[in-house]
Order: sequence, then structure tokens, then C-alpha cells
Amino acid sequence: MVIVMTTVWIPHAKASEAGKLFLEASKKFPEDKSLSKQLLNNAISATKEGYKSVSASEIKEGKLNEYLAQLNNTVIFIAKGIEGYKYQIEIMSSIVEALDVLGLKPPE
Repeated sequence: MVIVMTTVWIPHAKASEAGKLFLEASKKFPEDKSLSKQLLNNAISATKEGYKSVSASEIKEGKLNEYLAQLNNTVIFIAKGIEGYKYQIEIMSSIVEALDVLGLKPPE
């Protein structure tokens, strides 16, 4: 199981602009449910650095490249419109898969 976690930071003063661009990006690059299952959908917190948004999706078998292409289209679209917008994309595996890479088996 591959999980992609995306974290976004938006400057406080740009929150309204970012919200408008997010809605526009959602229409331009709609979610394709054949690529992933959402686990966490844009959980927002206010930090001293700005607003932080976290999303996580479980990627369907063989769909990672397509998912990343769509995700990158979305975040780059928003980044072009918001000065100070930052994002991080992390590709993660389950503990079972991580242990398997090491030749280990989790306890039953």
C-alpha cells in the first residue's frame, strides 16, 4: 500500500486568495477516484508560519505516476498564483511493506 501525504503552507495574508485558487484548481483538475482513496482531506491548522493543510491518500495499485501527475498539476497551479505558497509531497509505505523490504515479517 502506497500512501501519499501532501503538506501545504499558505501565508496568513494569502488565505483568501489560496482558497479561491483551490476551488479553481478543484474544477480544473477534479479528483479521479480511480487513482486513490482519500484518507485525510485538507485538514487545516493555523501556525505561526501560516496556514498548514495536510492531505493523505491511499494510492491504488499501479496508479502512483498518474496520481502524482495530477497532484503536481494542482499544487503548481496554486503555487503560481500565491507568493510564499510552499508544499511537500511524501510517498510512504505501510509498516508491513517497509518490514518486507528488510526481509522481516510483522508479528501476527
